[in-house]
Amino acid sequence: MYRTTQQQTNDVVGFGMFLLFMGFTVGLVKSVVTDEPEPQTKLLPMTETRKPAVTVTCPICHKVIEIPEYNNTTRSGALKRHIDREHKSTVGLYPQALLIEGGEKVPLKYRDLIGWIGEPMPAYSLAVDLLPAVETEVKTRRIDEVLKQLKEGVEGIQDSYQFRLFLTTMSKFHDYSIGNQILIMIQKPEAVRVAGFNTWKDLGRWVRKGEKGIAIMAPMMPPKLKPEKREQGEAEAETETEPRPVFFKVVYIFDVSQTEGKPLPEFDVPVLTGEANEELFTDLLAHMKQRSVSVDFDSRPHMDPGIKGFYSRTGIWVRPEEPGAQQLKTLLHEIAHYYSEGVFHIPRQDAETIAESAAFVVGTHFGFDTGVRSFPYVALWAKDKKVLENNLGAIRRVSTTIIEALEEIKPRTRV
Repeated sequence: MYRTTQQQTNDVVGFGMFLLFMGFTVGLVKSVVTDEPEPQTKLLPMTETRKPAVTVTCPICHKVIEIPEYNNTTRSGALKRHIDREHKSTVGLYPQALLIEGGEKVPLKYRDLIGWIGEPMPAYSLAVDLLPAVETEVKTRRIDEVLKQLKEGVEGIQDSYQFRLFLTTMSKFHDYSIGNQILIMIQKPEAVRVAGFNTWKDLGRWVRKGEKGIAIMAPMMPPKLKPEKREQGEAEAETETEPRPVFFKVVYIFDVSQTEGKPLPEFDVPVLTGEANEELFTDLLAHMKQRSVSVDFDSRPHMDPGIKGFYSRTGIWVRPEEPGAQQLKTLLHEIAHYYSEGVFHIPRQDAETIAESAAFVVGTHFGFDTGVRSFPYVALWAKDKKVLENNLGAIRRVSTTIIEALEEIKPRTRV
């Protein structure tokens, strides 16, 4: 049928309007159907606003390690990874017990003793996996009982005999904390070589049935708090004035005399003697040579005969006219002075006592009796428990430094 031009134009315009209307309608429907809220990516675990993360402090470098709550890693695991990554070469300082969560909080009345026991356990004595096994072998004692025993031991050190006994214990167990040395001294003064229950098993020896373990204190990580208690625990942690452990566990070690089994390799307990120990003498001289400290044995007849030797910035002098045993005693004493004053800068009023005590510890460790029989000056230290702790710590630091240096010259096997 014929249609006019106007009609054809109207048809095109109408069809175009129809297309526009349909396009608008489809777009409107599509926008309604597909209109969704803004993406909620801010609510994802990795980007949402989180509560304060759980943290743990490294006992070696005191770095605070953050452990986000959405992460399944435990504090022990995070701390172990940090130590393996950052402190793998830190031999002897690996904080075995500190990697275990638990223990009891030290009661307030014994908080002043924390400094005596706050160091990690020696690696050769008590590994992480030993703690539960050790506890099954002996009757567990509460922390209060052991801390009370330690407190009495600290207060009794002012006695001259007790102090000598303590230094003898230090000579055998210098890598234990001072507090644990005191506990070993009190419970088993005749002990010569100690280790945890499973360590003895690894060495082919077993603790005899009925033997009583030596109770000592192991620093621990705080137990993992439930969410409702975490805030309270964090508030309590903020009240601590110094980064030191406050959770401990009573653990047990045993002396070799309490075990039986195959002989230990190269097990040698030195016999104390007042005779000159030529091997020790030679090693001491070699050590001083390593440290570039001169040792002079020149005769000095003008010097007061009562002076057996001395240490000065120029080196050490030992009177050559004295018997060999006396020369060795003097050399030990003056080397201890070198470390006390020249290396660790201990005040002169304390250095004399510390040097004499450290010389006794080193000599006894290597089987040489320096002949010291009385320490009446200890009573002066005991007036202030903090001063006593500091001075005993200095004795341990000086003697341990010398012992370990000598053992590097001639390595010795230990548990």
